[in-house]
Amino acid sequence: MKFAYSTLSFRPKSLKEAVDAVAKGGFRCIELMADRPHLFPEDFGAARLSELVQCLTEKNVKPVNLNACRVSALGDGPHPSWLEEDWKERELRIRYTLDCLRVAAALGIGTVSTNGGGPIPESMNQREAWRLFVANMHRITPIAKKLGVRLCIQPDPEQLIRTGDQVLELINEVGEPTALGVDYDPVHALVVGQDPCETLQRLKDAVAFVRLSDMQDPEAHRHVQLGEGQFPLVSFLHCLEECGYQGHVIISVHGGDLPPQDVVAASQDYLQRNGYMQDESL
Repeated sequence: MKFAYSTLSFRPKSLKEAVDAVAKGGFRCIELMADRPHLFPEDFGAARLSELVQCLTEKNVKPVNLNACRVSALGDGPHPSWLEEDWKERELRIRYTLDCLRVAAALGIGTVSTNGGGPIPESMNQREAWRLFVANMHRITPIAKKLGVRLCIQPDPEQLIRTGDQVLELINEVGEPTALGVDYDPVHALVVGQDPCETLQRLKDAVAFVRLSDMQDPEAHRHVQLGEGQFPLVSFLHCLEECGYQGHVIISVHGGDLPPQDVVAASQDYLQRNGYMQDESL
């Protein structure tokens, strides 16, 4: 398995600062945040995408995922969601996701993350929200398949899709396993009462990549720096090895007020002290 670092850790910083920090921290792979001030699709025409490719090449960093779970440039982060009561708001999410898929294809990135549908509106029950999300996926997946980019759903304890098993059910119903996958966060599995390793075993054929952070308190659902919480990180990494996992593990922690280079260095130090990242390469 290979380790990547997410620019989500540096949401207030510029994209250039984030890329610099990841490269200096020894990570050769990066996840790009599809939001301002990073890679919001509306802001990136051909010229800016070319500049980004040049920057990544110079830093010897490979983009491995485009994260479109939260988009503050269009709303408050989770909104606009896939489940908005107002169809115009839903269209914003759909068009944004399609733009992300196209940008990912242009950059040679094979996956785009999206959230678990969003919070269920008070006017909908579980079944109604599910049917709406499935309908939206039927609109997205043909284009994702044509572009050769996989849309990866991240289960979230506070949204429609809460568990990995629900993602599998969704993928089976939509019927496009090459166009849909799982953005697997073992912390989220633990928050909803599932064993992270057992869940990984059930999902492994659908998991596109694994997202890694630590967690201080399951009830608070707050992702923290590696080694600063209660999540059994080393045991889970051993589980990945035992499963024969060969994909990317994306480090996604809250950067706080620390300088970006310090945040990345702390993650790298934790991994190296536990026997990982000894010889990272693309």
